[in-house]
Amino acid sequence: MTINRPAHVGGPARSEDDRVRGGVLRYVREAVVANESLPGEVELAKRLDVSRQQIRNALSSIERQGIVRRRQGAATSVDPVALRMSVRLEEQLEHAELLGRMGYEAAVEVIESSLVPMPENIAPLLTPDAGPTAFSVLKRWTADGVPAMVADNLVALPADLPDDLGGAESVFTLAERVWGESIVWEVATPGVATLDERRAALLDLPVGSAVLTLEIIGTTVSGRRTFHAFETHNPAIVTYSFVRTVRPPWNSAYNEA
Repeated sequence: MTINRPAHVGGPARSEDDRVRGGVLRYVREAVVANESLPGEVELAKRLDVSRQQIRNALSSIERQGIVRRRQGAATSVDPVALRMSVRLEEQLEHAELLGRMGYEAAVEVIESSLVPMPENIAPLLTPDAGPTAFSVLKRWTADGVPAMVADNLVALPADLPDDLGGAESVFTLAERVWGESIVWEVATPGVATLDERRAALLDLPVGSAVLTLEIIGTTVSGRRTFHAFETHNPAIVTYSFVRTVRPPWNSAYNEA
């Protein structure tokens, strides 16, 4: 089974409220880059061609996340740290949902998919119950039409191959369907790489550009490691953060002394 032409999968359907919120978030991101306040409600309504009440509803939603701060009689300010926390590295999300959190209109397309021999370098990382054949899918996500991420997904298959494999299916649901178990946790290893010609073309970036990579191994409830993914991210689209806790002061060496 091989797909050599891109197959458009699309993204989650957007309501009118989501569209307005996404438009406001676009100006939020621009305000962070420019270190400026957010345009006023009247100006945002004019730019997005919506009512002022729709802008107020969108701002209320974003304010509840702590991303903007509103005070009567003052310009709406943006908290760049709260914006970063909306995309956290330790959270497992479908990439389209993650892009939606940032206000982008997300879409995904299947570049190619095929049955392949299990690669020798990946086989030790996955379940020993797997057969000699794996399902390989190359996908690309876009944010407002701009390439955002490319993922090489490899799903381990049992010895008895399923006959209904599909590249458009989420790697999580495909792995669950094939093995009959949900993915309950992942090992995600971040890295940095420079783009070769193929990846640069897929992400519409210059060859040699530095990008974030994530190597991901999905594990089921019984401990089976059933898929491997290698993601390459356009750093101009999403900046990831993770939250670390600080040891409480009452456990510190200062108090022990």
